[in-house]
Amino acid sequence: MRVAGLMTGTSMDGLDVALCEVAVTDRTTGPGVDCKLQGFTTVAFPSALRARLAALDTLDLPGLAALDVDLGRWYADATVEICRAAGFAPELVGSHGQTVFHTHAGVSWQLGEPSFLAAALGCPVVHGFRQGDIAVGGAGAPLVPFVDWALLRDAQEPRAALNLGGIANLTTLPTDGAPLGFDVGPGNMVIDELARRATSGAVGCDADGLMASRGRIDEATLERLLAHPFLAAPPPKSCGREQFGPAFVDAWLAEAPPGDEQGWCDRLATATAWTAAGIAAALRHHAPATRRLIVAGGGVHNPVLMAELRRRLGNAVEVERSDGHGLPADAKEAMAFAVLAACRVAGVPANLPSATGATRPVLLGSVCAT
Repeated sequence: MRVAGLMTGTSMDGLDVALCEVAVTDRTTGPGVDCKLQGFTTVAFPSALRARLAALDTLDLPGLAALDVDLGRWYADATVEICRAAGFAPELVGSHGQTVFHTHAGVSWQLGEPSFLAAALGCPVVHGFRQGDIAVGGAGAPLVPFVDWALLRDAQEPRAALNLGGIANLTTLPTDGAPLGFDVGPGNMVIDELARRATSGAVGCDADGLMASRGRIDEATLERLLAHPFLAAPPPKSCGREQFGPAFVDAWLAEAPPGDEQGWCDRLATATAWTAAGIAAALRHHAPATRRLIVAGGGVHNPVLMAELRRRLGNAVEVERSDGHGLPADAKEAMAFAVLAACRVAGVPANLPSATGATRPVLLGSVCAT
């Protein structure tokens, strides 16, 4: 089946569109899924739309309703253009939408009205993936561990999959037994916000980790950050801007405002080390037998972050990008929602109770048809 997977993440840097061929079969030992990427594009948010997303906390109900519609229209326009340029006629779309609020207590809200996609592309759209899991006691997140389990597990080698988006999500992939999936804590979110503050908004990330590479890690602060209650909490757990967004950075900066460029670089070095150390600690605690960590997401492009992760894991764990497993690092999450959409129409439950805390497996997503 030809499926377009759409994803806009907590980094709010653009719309990822993965054009995939997906086949799904239901097996008693686990999902049988094959997903081949035919094309991938990231489209940057229009500046005015991104500014409204960045100001979510200031929007009233009419503003949020208008944003839902405008996001849906833009998703449709962008996806139609991408499919036309690629000569790809989708039979199905999986649209995650833009998360505007999420708590692990079972409240999760995504914007991006799917009717515009269905009307523009003339095919069904699966959306609202999180609510089915929430309805049976889960948190609605994380959802990608199901796809990690389906596509990356190996019967001979204990593995783990890591997504370094705004939030760092980890999936353990043991050779037997159920996988464990959870949000570790911040991935790029705090790093990106610090880079914006350091440059008065001139850049949206620490490109190539250059600022962090010029900084010194504040070990005392790092130790305190690693004791953050969310990092210490047991899985299942999930987080987002509510825990590690601009308000978190405001509080950190208020404690000791950086006085000069070196101070900002030190802060970025410490934040980068925090992301890596949190992941390494979570892996050692929850999956100490892991021999291979397969990494995807925007963080793979930060060599300082990746080097720090390898240093903290040591030689016992091979750290590699997901590209070698048929899942290009930048496209993996969008591909995941193509897979989850295909599972929905195939009637295959696609949540992992061990990851979300749900009481049972359920179908994920609502279908919007023309």
